[in-house]
Amino acid sequence: MYRFICILLVFAFSSVAGAVSITFTSSQNFIVPVGVTSINVIAIGGGGGGANGHQGGGGAGFLNTGTFTVSSGQSIFVTVGLGGNGAITQSNNNIVGLTAGTSSSFGGFLTVNGGGVVSGVNAGGHNGSSGGGAACNAGSLAGFGGSGGSNGSPCISGSSMPIGLGQGDYTPLLALFVDNAITAGLGGAGGTGSHAGGGGAGGILINNAGINASNGLASFSGLGGKGFGAGGGAGGFNGGNRIGGGDGADGLIYIEFNTSAAPVPEPSTFVLAFFGLFVLGFSKRTRSV
Repeated sequence: MYRFICILLVFAFSSVAGAVSITFTSSQNFIVPVGVTSINVIAIGGGGGGANGHQGGGGAGFLNTGTFTVSSGQSIFVTVGLGGNGAITQSNNNIVGLTAGTSSSFGGFLTVNGGGVVSGVNAGGHNGSSGGGAACNAGSLAGFGGSGGSNGSPCISGSSMPIGLGQGDYTPLLALFVDNAITAGLGGAGGTGSHAGGGGAGGILINNAGINASNGLASFSGLGGKGFGAGGGAGGFNGGNRIGGGDGADGLIYIEFNTSAAPVPEPSTFVLAFFGLFVLGFSKRTRSV
């Protein structure tokens, strides 16, 4: 009986290590918890803004992952990249206000660049972890933004401008993370019209949730990509105006680690343990009589 109760008590208070995750959507310090010596990190930069006019959609922020050795109490500054601004509407060929996404970093361990933007008039899709969709010079539907590391798509019909280039399939890197489902967001659809802007590239989602990049400013504009770090949709061309593009989505730092810290027992566990101690004391008292 005594051996059984001891086993019961050990079972009641034993703890099992489990995965813990922290998601950073703004820049701040991360303090390594007590007992943690190794962490897994995902970093994705801010998405590039969508250009005005019939140009390519914004590229998604570049993505990388890593496993790093750390020490308890260590302070590491986390920088979350910002999405770039979409270019504003113009009645000429000028590109005004367009900015690339900024970089994300996990201290000195890991840094990734933001999604790129075009540097000239009527250029192709923007490059990034996934590429922006191509614009149409004369057609009915511009290209979709890429997803999961792929290139953007060409114009569906008509004369297509160059596609945006992705970094290659990064989805195998996400298999390292188990506390949440990390998946690739979809790229935005290309705009419609005779001179349509490309769709923005997709970023990443956590449990199918996240933020989205903005669409171009007209109903016929390219759509922004889905997820953290997604690229903005390009505006398209109509009636002599180069319609403004959408803003890129902010990036992300995601951290996951295992902890051996014992969780606080649930009420039922306390009851079980108290019962075991009571029986143990009663057993000892009976033996001493």
